[in-house]
Amino acid sequence: MSLLKTNIKKENGVYYLTQKRNDFSNLYIQVRDLEKRVYADQIVKQLPSVSKNHHYYDEWKLRQKSTQRIITYLKNLNRPIKILDLGCGNGWFSYQLSLIPDSEVLGVDVNDIELEQAVRVFDKPNLHFIYADIFSEGVEILEDFDIVTVNSCIQYFEDLEHILSRLKSLLKEQGELHLLDSPFYKLNEIEPARKRTITYYQKLGVPEMVNHYFHHSFNKISEFEILYKHKKSILNKILGKKDSPFMWYRFIKKTKTTVV
Repeated sequence: MSLLKTNIKKENGVYYLTQKRNDFSNLYIQVRDLEKRVYADQIVKQLPSVSKNHHYYDEWKLRQKSTQRIITYLKNLNRPIKILDLGCGNGWFSYQLSLIPDSEVLGVDVNDIELEQAVRVFDKPNLHFIYADIFSEGVEILEDFDIVTVNSCIQYFEDLEHILSRLKSLLKEQGELHLLDSPFYKLNEIEPARKRTITYYQKLGVPEMVNHYFHHSFNKISEFEILYKHKKSILNKILGKKDSPFMWYRFIKKTKTTVV
């Protein structure tokens, strides 16, 4: 892989494309710890599978389903794929992607603590973990991806249009951008959701986290296709069948044709 042929800084197994900043990273870890979401290596290694006595067992059961859906989809492409997993955190989802035959996966985040855990836990020749602010200079190596995934972290980007535009620029022609397990809202739902978030972080004891959590509207992703939408039915409720409440969105980068 091209990273291995460069002089990019590498520390504790993590490649650094941009300078380390710990302001958000430290706050994020503090919040995750309070939420009981900072996991030991042996737990991370098994994700998205967890034991039945796990604090978030029901949530992870749903994430298993959403993970399996996209893994099956990508396997069915039946070709070599280069994947960028943005906001990879501790690397569990990047690792699942790396199990796809003929895949090359780059997990990218700005949290050095979780990235170092990812390196410790997941060791595969086709999987690399990178510290990078994708809006900064020096990240030119991140380009020509077949697939970009954003899994359960779009809410940490304030300007949705800006981040989506940037990610689209990293795709090759016919490349795909996938948004997974991420909350989007109707316009009239945003303010109530924002107030709930303020209350939540105040009760948690970290009110400043509200400055890093954002609520985005469905209207801003109208060009994305919906590949999965939860179907509510009485039968599923009776049978106790549960699935992810979040939609799965896909954008395909297509060449713009000029009309003569």
